[in-house]
Parts: sequence; C-alpha cells; structure tokens
Amino acid sequence: MTPSHLPEQRASVLNVPNTITVARLVLLTPLVIYLMSSPDTRVLATVAVAVFSGTDWIDGFLARRLNQVTEFGRVFDPVADRFGIGLICIAMLVFGILPWWVPAVIVLVDAAILFVGIGRRSRVRHMRVLPLGKARTALIMVGLPLATLGASDLAAAPTIRVVALVVLGVGIAAHAVVGVRYLYELLRPRPVGELERDGDTTATRPAEAGAESIGDRRSRNGGDDGP
Repeated sequence: MTPSHLPEQRASVLNVPNTITVARLVLLTPLVIYLMSSPDTRVLATVAVAVFSGTDWIDGFLARRLNQVTEFGRVFDPVADRFGIGLICIAMLVFGILPWWVPAVIVLVDAAILFVGIGRRSRVRHMRVLPLGKARTALIMVGLPLATLGASDLAAAPTIRVVALVVLGVGIAAHAVVGVRYLYELLRPRPVGELERDGDTTATRPAEAGAESIGDRRSRNGGDDGP
C-alpha cells in the first residue's frame, strides 16, 4: 500500500458507525456493569442496557445509510457485541441478577464459535444468516434489561423477573441451537465444487447460490446478523 492510500484508509475506519461500536464496548459496557452493582441504581442500569441493545442496531443502520461500511466494522462489530454481552452477563451473575446457566451458555457458545471461526474466517464471512439467529438476539436483548429491572427495588420486580427468565430461557435455547448450526457449517467437510476465497474455501451448493453472506446482510440491515 502506498502512503497516499493511508489517509483514505484511516478516514474509512474512523467513522461514525465504528465510533459507536467502540464506544458501546469501551464506555457503555463498564457503565452498565457499574450501575448494576447496586439495587438502588438498577432502574438506570435497565436504561443503560436498553441503550446498549439499541446501539447494536444503530451502528449498522448508519453504516448502511451513510455508506460507511468497512471491513473493520464487519469484523469488530459482532465481536464487540458478543464480548460486551458476555461481560454484562458475567457481571449479572456476580451481582445475583442472573442464574448461572444464562452466562454459561452464552459465553461457552460464543467462545466455541470464536475459537473455530479464527481458523475459518472466509467461512464465517460467507455463512448464511439464520432467522433463528436474529430471533435469539432479540430475545436476549429484551431479556437482559427485564432481568435487570427484575432485580431492582420496584414493587413489580418479582413479576418482571419471572417474565425475564422466560424470555431469556427461550433466547438461550435458541442461542444453543444456532451455535450448534454455525459450528456445523464451520467444521463440515468441504463439498466438491467449492471455490477458493481469500486463500480458503466456502461452499457453493446450488440451493445457497443466491443466499446473502453475513457480511453483506449486516452491511445492509445493521444489527447482529453474525454468529
């Protein structure tokens, strides 16, 4: 790469959507955890978790609308989402807000996909988006603020907690199913006729020839469409 190209690359990375993504992980995640630490501030923590969830959609929407989709954003956005959610869930376990099985399933599934995906990067980029994957993300993003509110000092907190656990239970079950499917797609034997891409290969089955890649779908729709 010539020096004349460096300013252009820097400008494409330091844009509004990527700034929101980085801020969500570096600034908003610690704030959420801090507010969760005391029952007196858990109503505020609920708002902070809702903002965390909302920015996951906003950065993707802005990247598409402003034509500021970058390779950094495609890679870092889903990583930041999963890492941030994992940290928040672990903190909620420590503060007694969540039962152990919620962070356990989320962290183990995400860690397995990350570990396998590091060696199969081209497959991660071109894997099809599962509708169940979008549904599980929505359920978890709704369940976490409800669980936070259910651990507050509000009179309705016990009822809210029951609703939160039901929503999270369905979301966690879907998360496990989606995780197993993504791991299968990453680890399955390469079929005959597979094309080389970026030094690796991805499937070109006829039934999937018109399917959008995770990277392409994410750049258009925003939100958490990745594994």
